Amino acid sequence: MPADPPLSQPTPDDQLAQRYMLAGLSSGEAVWDWDLTVDTLFLSPGFRDHLGLPADGGDIGPRHWFDRVHSDDLQWLEATLRPRHDEGGRCFVIEHRVSNGRGDWTWLLVRGAAIAGPDGTVNRLIGTAADITERKEAEDRLRISEERLALAAAATNDGLYDWDLRTDRIYYAPRWWALIGLLPDEEADGPEEWLNRVHPEDLIWLQATLDAQMSAGGKPFQIEYRIQHGRGGWRWMLCRGIAVLDADGEPVRLVGSQSDITDRKVAEEQLRISEERYALAAQGANDGLWDWRVQEGEVYYSPRWSDMLGLPGGEWVGTMEDWFALVHASDLPGLRAAFELHLSGRLDHLEHEVRIRHDSGAELWVLIRGVAIRDALGDAIRMAGSMTDITARKRAEQQILFDAFHDGLTGLPNRSLLMDRIGQTIDRRRRPDDPPCAVILFDLDHFKTVNDSLGPNAGDEVLRILAKRLEGQRRAGDTIARVSADEFGVLMDGVVDVKAAMTAAQRLAAAITDPITLVSGEELVLTASGGIAMSHTGYGQAADMMRDASLAMFRAKGAGRNRVEVFDDALRARAMSRLRTEADLRLATDRHQLTLFYQPIVRLSDQSIAGFEALIRWQHPERGLISPADFVPLAEDTGLILQIGRWAMQEAAEQLAHWQRTHDSGLFMSVNVSGRQMLDDDMVECVRHVLADTGIAPDTLKLEITESLLMDDPGRAVSMMQQIRSLGVHLSLDDFGTGYSSLSYLHRYPVNSLKIDRAFISGAGNGDRREEIPRIILLLAKSLDLDVVAEGIENPSEVTFLRGLECRYGQGYYFSRPIPAPDAERLLALPALP
Repeated sequence: MPADPPLSQPTPDDQLAQRYMLAGLSSGEAVWDWDLTVDTLFLSPGFRDHLGLPADGGDIGPRHWFDRVHSDDLQWLEATLRPRHDEGGRCFVIEHRVSNGRGDWTWLLVRGAAIAGPDGTVNRLIGTAADITERKEAEDRLRISEERLALAAAATNDGLYDWDLRTDRIYYAPRWWALIGLLPDEEADGPEEWLNRVHPEDLIWLQATLDAQMSAGGKPFQIEYRIQHGRGGWRWMLCRGIAVLDADGEPVRLVGSQSDITDRKVAEEQLRISEERYALAAQGANDGLWDWRVQEGEVYYSPRWSDMLGLPGGEWVGTMEDWFALVHASDLPGLRAAFELHLSGRLDHLEHEVRIRHDSGAELWVLIRGVAIRDALGDAIRMAGSMTDITARKRAEQQILFDAFHDGLTGLPNRSLLMDRIGQTIDRRRRPDDPPCAVILFDLDHFKTVNDSLGPNAGDEVLRILAKRLEGQRRAGDTIARVSADEFGVLMDGVVDVKAAMTAAQRLAAAITDPITLVSGEELVLTASGGIAMSHTGYGQAADMMRDASLAMFRAKGAGRNRVEVFDDALRARAMSRLRTEADLRLATDRHQLTLFYQPIVRLSDQSIAGFEALIRWQHPERGLISPADFVPLAEDTGLILQIGRWAMQEAAEQLAHWQRTHDSGLFMSVNVSGRQMLDDDMVECVRHVLADTGIAPDTLKLEITESLLMDDPGRAVSMMQQIRSLGVHLSLDDFGTGYSSLSYLHRYPVNSLKIDRAFISGAGNGDRREEIPRIILLLAKSLDLDVVAEGIENPSEVTFLRGLECRYGQGYYFSRPIPAPDAERLLALPALP
């Protein structure tokens, strides 16, 4: 700023004016002098510079000043300078902004006095002007800062304080009082209102922090401490503040805020306790601990963490990336993603399993757990957790998974795994030009004989040997599985055609037929029947392909065994026919398509009717009358025989009850029972229900059992037969001599009668050697006190022969074919059958 020229020596009349001139000169302030009598204004060079006027100009009009005053300040300036006639000697001070004409505004502090003439009328205004722009800008900055602080405090629910260090008085905002549970007290403005409530253990630290600010200051500070609440108890506070310095750098004010952080401190204490418990639990569980300070990038690894990985030196020093470098490459992306999901708040905790490299080079499975600690904005600032060695568990799970899809005896894939791989192979081959795959099923011929003759241990040894042989013949990419007790399945991927599949199947069959030498020294030669299904026939599911391979295998067995058959259109037609028959059979009972025919059983002595055998027939609406041989085996396979058998027994017993009431109370009824029925848990209860429902005498119901059907489980069969016998029902062994029975089995079975198969009756009476068999059977039955029924009698000579052997009962076409109930009832009116 240009220096003002020295003032001239004041006259006695202008003492006051000279004082202003001297004050301006001594302080460096600009000087102004307004002669009201001529309305001219003298401005010192310094003042002119503020207004952007030339420094060497003469007196000017007051408008040169007023025109450069800020519009917001002009009215107030004019009102202040406007003289009144009685205001001589009046002093005034005003702050206003002026423009220098170059776009800049300067704040001026104008001081002045009104000078009166001899007549007492004010004729002159004189004063000084000081540039206070820097001070005003500082005040603006302070105001803005205080506004921001107040807004921040309001937003964060903080209580403000303003401590004037010169007067030692403190302004406490209403929120400050509310935080400590008190009403605002305007008279309480000393530091004792604050410090006297601080917890004794925290007072020394708070006082030291405040004293440091009072002596130096200039830097923000914060401290946590406890303060007594108005309703009792202690609240945790976070006190923040900064010292305001004067021009000499001395603290003059201490301004800041405090907020209630009790909840946070309680949470931190709970977290500390939880972490201590977790650390103890982790130590007890032998887990390794880690603690990552996210913002600083520092990670703590516990000694157990290092020991787990075989790392030397106790506590390992490393970053998160050093840790991640030990993780298996295939598992690392998933682990990074899990960390990111938790850190971003999309997962409430981290829990992830990965493989990690041990220092020895071995691979461990570990379970990594962790949880983040977040700041007020929800950003993760720290994350801690544990690492658990789960290698043993993973190996056990892998073993369980392996066991679930592999055969425990041979180690080969099991049926489930084979089916899964067949399904995957089918899915990959959807285009016509894709090379087909083949499924081959092998069933060992007469393998049951091995178990029955050499025992199950020998059977297991055979299966292990054959599994090893078949596996040795396996091509890369193929699957060989054990699908049932004595059945092996093969999936051949990418075979050229049926011929190639047949060649491969014959090679596998040859491996089976090679002689087997057991540990015991026994030497065996086994054969197998095989079936092939090719994928080019358009399979959509693995089960369909396995079904067709099985059908081809059964055709191989039916064709003499020890051969391989390929599923073809003829087999498919038979399979479709079987499916249709099965579907129709499931509805036959409800639609009353099943019926019973009755064949008389006569006393050979006089050919009178002693009873009937009930024989089931199926009256199909489209295919006509269907023989039992065409649907009973299917009913056995599907389990429908249980439902059909219950119906047949109930129907036959009701018919018997009717005939006993109307004709002969001594009539009996024979009903065929399958082996599956006999071994069913509900069989005894079913018989009991039929007896109770029909009221027939138990000994007039005879259940016929084919001996070959009881051989799968002879012990259970005997038990069920004994329970049925205990009801009074008679049991008959059908087709005796054609099955697997021996004298020892016959002695064990609690039967009442035997039925001689027609194969031993046909041609009897002609002196044939075959007559000896029925003769022996009758002698055996007589010794065991068993009745005998001869089946298949077709001529008088057979009747005469059997009478000569004292055979009591007979049946056959000679007497009557199986006939419907009305026709059978007409026969009952005859005294004897011709």
